[in-house]
Amino acid sequence: MNSLVRKIILVYRNNGVKGVSAKMRSTYIYRTRSIRRLISQKRKITLEEKQLKDEYDFLSNEIFQVSSKDISKSTALTTMNPKGEIKTAVWFVPHFSHFAFGGIQTIFRFIEKLSIEGVKNYIVIYDNPVLDAERLKTQISEYFPRLKDYELRVFSDDKVHDIDALPESDIAFCTLWVSAYLLLRYNKTKRKYYFIQDYEPLFYVAGSTYALAESTYRFGFRGLVNTPGLLAAINQRHGLEGISFIPSVNQELYYPDPNRSNKKVRIFFYARPFNPRNAFNLGILTIKRLLEVHGKNIEVIAAGAEWNEAEYGLKGKIINKGLIGSIEEVAALYRSCDIGFSFMLNKHPSYQMLEYAASGVATVINYNEDHEWLYKDGENCLLSEPSPYAMAEKISTLINDPKLREKLVKNARKSLAYTWDQSTETVWNDIKKF
Repeated sequence: MNSLVRKIILVYRNNGVKGVSAKMRSTYIYRTRSIRRLISQKRKITLEEKQLKDEYDFLSNEIFQVSSKDISKSTALTTMNPKGEIKTAVWFVPHFSHFAFGGIQTIFRFIEKLSIEGVKNYIVIYDNPVLDAERLKTQISEYFPRLKDYELRVFSDDKVHDIDALPESDIAFCTLWVSAYLLLRYNKTKRKYYFIQDYEPLFYVAGSTYALAESTYRFGFRGLVNTPGLLAAINQRHGLEGISFIPSVNQELYYPDPNRSNKKVRIFFYARPFNPRNAFNLGILTIKRLLEVHGKNIEVIAAGAEWNEAEYGLKGKIINKGLIGSIEEVAALYRSCDIGFSFMLNKHPSYQMLEYAASGVATVINYNEDHEWLYKDGENCLLSEPSPYAMAEKISTLINDPKLREKLVKNARKSLAYTWDQSTETVWNDIKKF
């Protein structure tokens, strides 16, 4: 008689049938848990599981735990306050590595405008507690010399406490969907504004983070929106009211090279592998198709982020500049190219066409209905379906037709009629009015 049978008989004598049943159930549960524990210890966590847990940890942050009462309180406070002289402003700005990013430049152009108008700005970097504040101040002085009266604040990990420690202000701005949750909690201001530069829910798949990003458009802030198409899209979907502005280009920085004479047609690709809206993989496949068709008659340069071209079979076939360290280097690179192409799948058009045009570069970009106010196929650019072969066909048209390149650049430069001074003045007038 084996030991298992002996144990069953012993339990039966002491506790009856119910005792045997309970013992078998507890043994099954124990062994099942032990097996699961062993499996979990041995198997590797999948990428999807890691991403899910990372998202959970991120969204568990206290700043995202807001109620309907919080939203109503914020709305009531900012609608009951009368208009008055604007002397102070708070800006919630995400951490950034340098001013070469167009979105960050744009934010600081408007901060600088308020400074010129006599407003003291409190610039809050909320997502990097170890930020080198002195280095950032040096960069601000270099790129925005007219931004004078400001105070830089760096939040710790305890953002709720840091919000409470902020001074009162006349107006306050969020500049990214995450910062909208900070602005919602900051109720020591008279008016709240949402500085919007893209439809940010589309930075994510439809899920938890998407939902929280989308929710911010219903917080009741007035929108200051980069481009008319983006404002129209958000207003139509979410009812957000506001004003749009048209971005400009610094033509003292971006300008054509009259002596450019490339032996090969030089093509620039805006390569950002970790920004899905820029369709990096489609761009790589487009480049491969171009190399198949044109071979050594073209030269392809990529820049925008760090990535390894060897992993895509392009080592020695293209020039990969990675993430370029300064705006001046970016501008110089554009001036050296004949054609530029990029993808933008979100509702805000890429700055690339404006910067390409100012630099004398003809543009090919994908169709996007939200960009129709700016991109005109065959007039100031060539529009393409996103298929790599379709994009390569349009680029090939420009490779073979220098006069068409000249025409597109000439017409595209007409899109540069607006200046940043005009755009910032438009927004400032709206702020004073409301």
